[in-house]
Amino acid sequence: MKEIRNITILGTGNIANGFLDLFLKNKFNIDCIFGRTSENIDKDILGKTFYTSNISKIPTSSDLYISALGDDAYIEVFKKIPKSNNFIIHTSGSLDSKSLETTTDRWGCIYPLQTIKKTSKINWNTIPFFIEAANKKDEKLLIEFCNSNNLNSSILDSPKRKKLHLAAVMSNNFSYHLLSMVKEYCNQNEVNFTDLKPLLEKTLELALNKDPFMDQTGPAIRRDTDLIKAQIQDLKGYKDLEEIYEIFTKKIIKKHHNEL
Repeated sequence: MKEIRNITILGTGNIANGFLDLFLKNKFNIDCIFGRTSENIDKDILGKTFYTSNISKIPTSSDLYISALGDDAYIEVFKKIPKSNNFIIHTSGSLDSKSLETTTDRWGCIYPLQTIKKTSKINWNTIPFFIEAANKKDEKLLIEFCNSNNLNSSILDSPKRKKLHLAAVMSNNFSYHLLSMVKEYCNQNEVNFTDLKPLLEKTLELALNKDPFMDQTGPAIRRDTDLIKAQIQDLKGYKDLEEIYEIFTKKIIKKHHNEL
């Protein structure tokens, strides 16, 4: 079985850039980078490979084609790629891998469960990767490819990966949104947001290592109605936070005390 050595990257965003750095560092050959523009790609990387914005110029002999595109762009791009027997994988948490069947019978996925930004240092060996392939032979190729890059990989099919991705959206993206509003609230009331750091770190530690249900704290679980009413009153000038406070308070009371 031929190992993966030559790679084509479809995309020029954060994941594509991260992969390019990783694969070049690990002595893989980048046959081509495809994207609408090369302005996001470092010049030293462009000097080591071929860049094109023309799909018809993508080489056909790479061992692996990694599509690191935005979810909305996958279908648009794949419609323009002639069907072949090339091994093409995507990096999306929510895309059904079988949707690549219009382009190739050798489809797959390598999904990193982490926010990857070009401007941030990436500790690749701490990121869980979830892989999928249309057949066992290509699945083995992906496992060996991940091992060659010191990536922590597990096999996960599309339905379960979608559930995991949704869990990631809720836990990560929603937390960012809530904390951004809390930080704004702190700033406007001249209290230090960073004073919450020990509390937040402890909360995350307990949630990851124990049952979050068992470690729930706060006025809602205590049914401290006077404090709840007072805090809702204090949030009258912060409509979004007031709504979130009321929703979560009702949900906590219902879950822990079977009350509305």
